[in-house]
Amino acid sequence: MFSTYSSIDVGANEEVDHTQQEFSSKAEEDVQSIIRLAHQEHEALIQKKVMSAMKQREEELAKLWDNRPSSSSLAQIKAIQDEELRALLDQIVTNEDSSDEDEDED
Repeated sequence: MFSTYSSIDVGANEEVDHTQQEFSSKAEEDVQSIIRLAHQEHEALIQKKVMSAMKQREEELAKLWDNRPSSSSLAQIKAIQDEELRALLDQIVTNEDSSDEDEDED
């Protein structure tokens, strides 16, 4: 009626038709596929982080650029600094002249 198989029969069939090896190679393919997928996900995550950092840096640079004074403002600042420098130099010269006069009086 029913055919019965023993583990010996199953083992013999696996050796003949190589089903055990096919299963092993299929499992190996699945493992390699999972590894590739994990690697791709990791690369995508790194790329996302890098792109986010680049965007943040770009926004920071844009803010710095917006806050940067214009060239006419820079020229005005330079002129003011030059004026202040001249005033300080004049003050130094005046102080030296007055100290020379004090020495002459002694």
